[in-house]
Amino acid sequence: MSQYKSIALFLDNPGSIEIYHEFARSGNHDLLHLAKNPQNVKEISTKKYDLIIVDISHPSMAEIEFIDALHTISENIPIIVVSSFFYDTREIVFGNKIRGFIQNPLTVQKLEATASPFLIHETRVEAPAPPAKVVDDVVLTNRRLTVLLEISRSLTSITDLDELLSHIIKMAAEVLQAERATLFIYDKNTNELWSRTGIGLKASEIRFPSNQGVAGEIFQGGQSLIISDPYKHPTFNKGFDLKSGFTTKNILGFPLKNINGEVIGVIQLLNKKQGTFDGEDESYLGALASAVGIVLENALLREKLKKQLEEIQQAYAELDIAQNTILRETKFATIFELTGIVRKAASEHNVPVVIAELRSDYLFDSKLLRYLDVIEGSFNKILSDTEEFARQNGN
Repeated sequence: MSQYKSIALFLDNPGSIEIYHEFARSGNHDLLHLAKNPQNVKEISTKKYDLIIVDISHPSMAEIEFIDALHTISENIPIIVVSSFFYDTREIVFGNKIRGFIQNPLTVQKLEATASPFLIHETRVEAPAPPAKVVDDVVLTNRRLTVLLEISRSLTSITDLDELLSHIIKMAAEVLQAERATLFIYDKNTNELWSRTGIGLKASEIRFPSNQGVAGEIFQGGQSLIISDPYKHPTFNKGFDLKSGFTTKNILGFPLKNINGEVIGVIQLLNKKQGTFDGEDESYLGALASAVGIVLENALLREKLKKQLEEIQQAYAELDIAQNTILRETKFATIFELTGIVRKAASEHNVPVVIAELRSDYLFDSKLLRYLDVIEGSFNKILSDTEEFARQNGN
């Protein structure tokens, strides 16, 4: 029994590429790594592959449509999906278009186990004939709702604010097929809307008063907006287009609310790639915005607590430095005071002179002379030790 020898791998995230290579080496497979683009999809029909593996790193309609395109081009080639998403809903999303599903984390053993049903003798095991292609509104709605569920799940796993913002706008733009997406957050301290990231935006941060522009209109009114002709809309700011060279053709915006119903930001999509935004897009973005608002507020709270913790840690560090400084200065003061007392005592009583006089008066008292030697040695040691202690601790 021989295994598939020719495998097409569609992989965007190179993090797991070594696992695929190890799988290929262990089974003597010919593995070709391809990018997810229309040209490579077309080439699938012109080349002979025994298996197609698609690694999905983000939940989006674009990924689902990519599987559809692959299946249409190569109905008889088995497709295996590897992903952290769509496992529970794979039948709704992919139907009979895929022959296997591997849930991350990926291992060589999982790859081997999933590919084993497709081992062949001399002829390829043909896929069952697909039923008539039916993509109606119900199927499309189910797919979009599934993507929404997977996006909501993925949002809860991200704790870093910048990563979360980037993920939200990327997913929103992909799902609703928009050229650009931006998420604006309300800053209570400055009464501004700001954005730290955006699809298709070069600026790292944008700030403006919360009552200006289309985003300001959505924020103040708390209602979504669909604008088919932005240049005729009274609140549209042409300045951004003039600076960037981008032409805004249509806009879909939705307010982001927290669990208490307070507006905390705005998500805005520009230029639907096909046609214009409609009520269905608005409803879908509204469902996404409900999840985003709650997750975003939690992330902002974590960011705030993180900043407060850093400020407390900095305050404690400064307090520790101040305490050490006070202790050191107090220590120095005590040392210098003690040294001064010893020096004063030595100068007032002139001990060396007294000892010298006693030696002169009692030259023949050997016992007294021995005591005077001990006293003189001890006195000199006290002076030298005090001076040395003051010198070492005064630096």
